[in-house]
Amino acid sequence: MESAQQAYDDQARLWNGPAGRAWVEAQAVLDQMFKPLEELLVEEVRAGERVLDVGCGTGATTLAVAQRTGTSGQAGGIDISGPMLDAARNRAQREGLPAGFIQADAQSHAFAPASFDRILSRLGVMFFADPAQAFANLRRAAREGGGRGGG
Repeated sequence: MESAQQAYDDQARLWNGPAGRAWVEAQAVLDQMFKPLEELLVEEVRAGERVLDVGCGTGATTLAVAQRTGTSGQAGGIDISGPMLDAARNRAQREGLPAGFIQADAQSHAFAPASFDRILSRLGVMFFADPAQAFANLRRAAREGGGRGGG
């Protein structure tokens, strides 16, 4: 059985290599294809919220969040793919949106406790090597009641 570290290493190699570069090259097509998911994910995000986008890739959902949170909030994305995050940072700068990006594994990254009002993910959570560990880590990063729909 593959260890969690080996699974992470394999994913990091993949997404920092050919898969990451392919995703960047196909960004426009993929963003259009996943636009309905993006719209559903961000529809309840409000100005002033602190939001984390897990597995943010080239940043489409993070940037949609930034449009909603504005300068009074915080839109952040985390991903293990350097090429994809470079694209996300360039997009944020080009579009003048206040979004920040971290290259790290959301499963083990040392987030400040209760640092996010809402945590969302378009597709990234399906790649966790140890989902229980990952979601426990993200839960610590969410404020009490964070991520719930409605008011």
